[in-house]
Amino acid sequence: MHVALIEFRNSTPYPVQLANALGQLCQVTLLLPETASRFSDKVDRARVNLEFFHLPRYRQPAHLAMMVRHLQRRLKALQPHLVHITAWHVWGTPGLGMSASCPLVATVHDVSRHPGDSGHHGIPSALYPWQWHWADQVIVHATIARQQLLTQYGCHPERVHLIPIGSYDFYRTCASDTQAERPNTVLFFGRIWEYKGLQYLIEAEPLITKAIPDARIIIAGYGERFEKYQKAMLNPHHFEVHNYRIPDEQVAHFFQQASVVALPYIEASQSGVASVAYAFGKPVVATRVGGLPDVVIEGQTGLLVPPADACSLAEAIITLLRDAPLRHKMGQQARQFAETELSWEHIAQKTLTVYQRI
Repeated sequence: MHVALIEFRNSTPYPVQLANALGQLCQVTLLLPETASRFSDKVDRARVNLEFFHLPRYRQPAHLAMMVRHLQRRLKALQPHLVHITAWHVWGTPGLGMSASCPLVATVHDVSRHPGDSGHHGIPSALYPWQWHWADQVIVHATIARQQLLTQYGCHPERVHLIPIGSYDFYRTCASDTQAERPNTVLFFGRIWEYKGLQYLIEAEPLITKAIPDARIIIAGYGERFEKYQKAMLNPHHFEVHNYRIPDEQVAHFFQQASVVALPYIEASQSGVASVAYAFGKPVVATRVGGLPDVVIEGQTGLLVPPADACSLAEAIITLLRDAPLRHKMGQQARQFAETELSWEHIAQKTLTVYQRI
């Protein structure tokens, strides 16, 4: 079987790790935007044929049309048995979907727009249902996303498949042998938008530091204007803020330092941050929303708390910071979960099953 994987984002190793694992099971051609070239040395060239294409900005419709035609020509030349679009693009997905000469698989990361997220891949809310419109089979990462597609949009159950995001152990290649965990360090990592619930972690800080005076909270990521979060900090000296897009080579630095990774989201489709945390053997404190309970196994890989509840969030974080044996045991179980259920070999086998249905 020859599979063409097409990714329109330039910010995630997801398609590279999937392609490498699938390359052990079938013939794979991975097509990435030129802006993702930094991942090229991570591609297993012995098993994966890698190609790049130019990805114009949304304000360049003529160039976007040229991109679609280029991809159409490449697919015609490659003649894959199927095409798997691993992330939606408002021009690319419809363009390829309408002209597809072979079956199409689509990975849908978010069924709907997150609250307050005005910058999510440039997808207008009304266009979200078009993510799976042309697909013969659809892959989602969380139980709640599958339920949404079945009940809210009427997708056929045999068309929609639940496959979690694999462990992002890609970032461990940048880990330092000398960087150890820093005591009582809580990490909030990733894009900062309203739905990520950062405000509740900030509200929890006085409770955390009252119980553990030397605790500190690292905030590493970017998104909406950060001023409102700074103003909400009662004790700024307990925070370490890195408000910018974190380069790949710095990701390991933050996760290696962390004692606990916090996901205080008020809404979630799934979480790539949990996949990174587990790869580094870090337990997670997360809210019981969206797809998070699918990957945060209560009492094993982390603790789950109600959303928008700073007190419960603080209590769970304090519990793990105070109890080193429990924290380390959960970290070990998180790492084991990453190496089994979230291993890319396991993810690739499940993905191949979807391909074989076509």
